[in-house]
Amino acid sequence: MPINSPNIELFDQALLQVLETNNTRFGLTAQALGTFCRAYGFQPEEKETLDRLEYLAGKNLAAEVPKIIDKTFRAWKITAAGRQYLDDHNL
Repeated sequence: MPINSPNIELFDQALLQVLETNNTRFGLTAQALGTFCRAYGFQPEEKETLDRLEYLAGKNLAAEVPKIIDKTFRAWKITAAGRQYLDDHNL
């Protein structure tokens, strides 16, 4: 499924669902999230995934995991607000 205007919300929800399933303090990289989102019918490029993760972080639904040593591979986790969003939308 292409990631375009009608499907962006579905892709965002898929990202949140994958993050909720992982729900660790270590988070997941954009590449791993993109791979797991294939189960939802998406085949995103890493840049598309990063753009949406940054959007979700701006909405406080996801957060970047702070790294001290190697910031090359950014990782993301779901926030309490992200879990609440999924609950509110029965996802």
